[in-house]
Amino acid sequence: MKFATQEAQRSAGWQLAQAVVLEGRRLRKGTLLSETNASLLGAQRIQVYQLDPEDLCEDAAAKALQADVFGPSLTLSEARTGRVNALAEEAGLLVVDAPGVAAFNRAGEALTLATLPDLQRVEAGDLVATLKVIPFGVHRTIVEAATPAKALLRVHPLQPRSIALIQTQPDAVQDRTLDKARDALSARLAALGSSIREEHRVAHQHDAVAQALRHTRGDLIVIFPGAATQDRRDVGPAGLVAAGGRVDHLGMPVDPGNLLFIGQFGDVPVIGAPGCARSVAFNGFDWVLERACADLFPSARDIQGLGVGGLLKEIPSRPLPRLKAPEG
Repeated sequence: MKFATQEAQRSAGWQLAQAVVLEGRRLRKGTLLSETNASLLGAQRIQVYQLDPEDLCEDAAAKALQADVFGPSLTLSEARTGRVNALAEEAGLLVVDAPGVAAFNRAGEALTLATLPDLQRVEAGDLVATLKVIPFGVHRTIVEAATPAKALLRVHPLQPRSIALIQTQPDAVQDRTLDKARDALSARLAALGSSIREEHRVAHQHDAVAQALRHTRGDLIVIFPGAATQDRRDVGPAGLVAAGGRVDHLGMPVDPGNLLFIGQFGDVPVIGAPGCARSVAFNGFDWVLERACADLFPSARDIQGLGVGGLLKEIPSRPLPRLKAPEG
């Protein structure tokens, strides 16, 4: 592509890179200058461009890429000024191929793709990504090099889930504390299109947890210990193992949310909720619950990868904020 700043009267056959006014009329950017218009514009200096035979104009380049870049559950805008916007068709989690997006953006400075973070929860109609062609034209080879072998992002829809809730109650914990945890979980699930199917309140003992697990039915089990879980031999994880389940990972590099564990009971995923989940304020438990309700239940490796960005906003309900914690 050629790009120049030159006299308008010498620019017939070039396209405008900027809007100009001719005899009270506005000639828009991209207008192909005729001999007459170029002559009438005279000696004023304007910015213009010409595409080479192997160039695609910005909109054509965007259109050529959009079908390969964007996957299912996305609505695409019409390409304008080299831009295509992608919007979620339904509520769910945005799944982004981060290495693929990086490779796309390295294909050449003419092409850019910006997305929301991987696995961010979105609602129908939310803008999730924008593809923008920077110059007025792009050589076909750059477009071909940037074209991915598979879609780089899609929305994974939320699925309605019935949840079994098991809460343990130490002697010092009152019923209203358990009520608060149940109500916070119910509010979270309602926003995800899911609900609590059954609740079991048991003594703060691992055998009581095991007994409750053997009588639960649900697509997902949430164990809410009445005291913080800080060891695999603690009540929640030990009860899961005693019932024949397994603990896949304990602890999470997300704060608030450190004291969470995940596991399986048969083919049912299990989340051991941290104490901060009694608050409706966003915390690490939300990330895991959202993924569970989108059939994207995290592995231990997934949990371990949450550290970057895992330092979340302090929530007032925490009894011991991080900055006030004693040393040692």
